[in-house]
Amino acid sequence: MPLFGAYIADARWGRLKTVSWSVGVAMLGHIILIISAVPGVIEKPKGAIAACILALIIMGIGTGGFKPNISPLVVEQYKRAEPFVMTTRKGERVIVDPALTISKIYMVSCKYSD
Repeated sequence: MPLFGAYIADARWGRLKTVSWSVGVAMLGHIILIISAVPGVIEKPKGAIAACILALIIMGIGTGGFKPNISPLVVEQYKRAEPFVMTTRKGERVIVDPALTISKIYMVSCKYSD
């Protein structure tokens, strides 16, 4: 699903629209999962299991569209191209490298997406 989500974003809709629709699809899956846990549905085990399986499939489709596109969408917002010198609150002068900043954005996004 992540390959399909990346293809849709690159070839058809763009990242923002793909992320938006994918979050909606994943939310629908979560709603179906909640419905599968309602006491009236649980009383019929086959129906509850079917709803749970359907919810997991739909959430997988939504997640497959969201995860491969959110990191590049965030990185596109970072506009610096050249290294620059910045003074920290402690008075230290440091060089900010845009390549390292972009790497950190990808690492943080991977850390929270697992």
